[in-house]
Amino acid sequence: MSEFLVSGRMAAKAAAWFFAALAMVALLSPLGASHDEAFHARSIWCGQGERDPYCTERFIDEKGAFVARTNLETQNCQVNSNDPLLCPTNRLGESVFQTNNGLYPPLFYYLMSWLVVPYVSVSIVLMRLASALLISVIIGLLLWLLPHRHRVVLFLVSLTTFSSTGYFLFASINPSSWTSFGVGVGWIALHAALAEHVSSNARRAALASVAIVAWVMAIGSRSDAAGFVALSATLAVLHVGYVRMPAHRKTLAGAVVVFPLIGWAILERFSTMSPLENIRRLYTFSDGQRDNVAFFSENILQGLPNTLRALGTVPSKSVILLPDVVMVIGIALLGFFVIRTHHRAARAQVAGAVVIVSAIVLVAMAQIALVDSRDSGGLEPRYTYPLLLVLVGWWYLFSPVNLLERVERYLRPATLGAVVMFALTMFTVAERFVDRQSYGVRYLPEGPDQWWWPWMPVGPNVILILAPIFLWRFFAETRAMLDVSPHPSGQS
Repeated sequence: MSEFLVSGRMAAKAAAWFFAALAMVALLSPLGASHDEAFHARSIWCGQGERDPYCTERFIDEKGAFVARTNLETQNCQVNSNDPLLCPTNRLGESVFQTNNGLYPPLFYYLMSWLVVPYVSVSIVLMRLASALLISVIIGLLLWLLPHRHRVVLFLVSLTTFSSTGYFLFASINPSSWTSFGVGVGWIALHAALAEHVSSNARRAALASVAIVAWVMAIGSRSDAAGFVALSATLAVLHVGYVRMPAHRKTLAGAVVVFPLIGWAILERFSTMSPLENIRRLYTFSDGQRDNVAFFSENILQGLPNTLRALGTVPSKSVILLPDVVMVIGIALLGFFVIRTHHRAARAQVAGAVVIVSAIVLVAMAQIALVDSRDSGGLEPRYTYPLLLVLVGWWYLFSPVNLLERVERYLRPATLGAVVMFALTMFTVAERFVDRQSYGVRYLPEGPDQWWWPWMPVGPNVILILAPIFLWRFFAETRAMLDVSPHPSGQS
């Protein structure tokens, strides 16, 4: 029997349903929906430098910002969720606004820039679909290549943590989409590639290649992704080394101390990013700012809860208030499976979780200290959402040996809960942009006074019906793949 017990056709079907669901999400909001999407759009338009008519006259304005003239009129704006989202434009067919100048890595913008066409709305949809397709292809490859246990882990991660923030990002042109996904799944592919129950060198190479692609996506889209990748990859390598090389465990323990110090020294000597300076900023404050007791205690207490808000919110520029039941279902699903998969004898499960939660707290503190002047009130969850995916995946991976048996009977009702969350989220998003929030469920108005893509042959209500159906089919196809048991030897 082939080591690839799951057929490529099964994996492709699951990936196709996932892409279909994300494609529906991509259609349910206009340009500017996700956080700072207008800024990211202009940076994409200028991803290949100046080129007429998309990006011209790049210069530094009187405020020191790097700006460019583009054929985009849309600008970032915020409107009360009770009112229609009507952002002012100059009606000239062009505008001058800030674009990326080193704040984000250029790869995401450069690759997306190849999909810019003269019709702005078509360009936006093409880019969203391209990003969704790339993510879906990687999902399909992982479902095909991963060993059985890792495949179950990937399914549980998608079931319990993709939720509202994940789906909204994956179908957007926000660079955080690639960061979250690449960090969240890359380490799973690496761990599987190094695992002892994968005997085929070709399979190991394929998994390692998928991990590299995921990490390139992440690092090429957000600057902080390199640290996330380093942390998750280090944890994966250390665990595999600890299991497979028991005679060298002391060496591995020493490497845990030595390699970070070497990396620290390299950054201090050859990079403009000084770790010492950044750490100093964490505990120094000026008059009027919160002192260290208030700053540290709030972020330690609120770091993980603030990140869990990703289960019941969407990272939109203008506030979209999801129904509270979305968060309730999301927390209930995640909490149930976390409890169900707890392994008392697996020290790595808790130890790794403590490390990742500590990283979440540190990232939140760094962002607030360096950017928000130690303000109180928490951090937008998308900044730490990639680490939440790693945290949950790590926890599932080190659950008891009979992982699937422990959760199998609950997967169908959990799928129903996840799809209900998704349907409510997508309805609320569509309602916000088509008209305004009513805080209930209704047939969305379709007419000249409502926003919608002018070239779409169907209205938003049809898309809203199809989206949860497609996601249900993805989960159903993936559940069927989990029924393919591993070899008696432990291989799959």
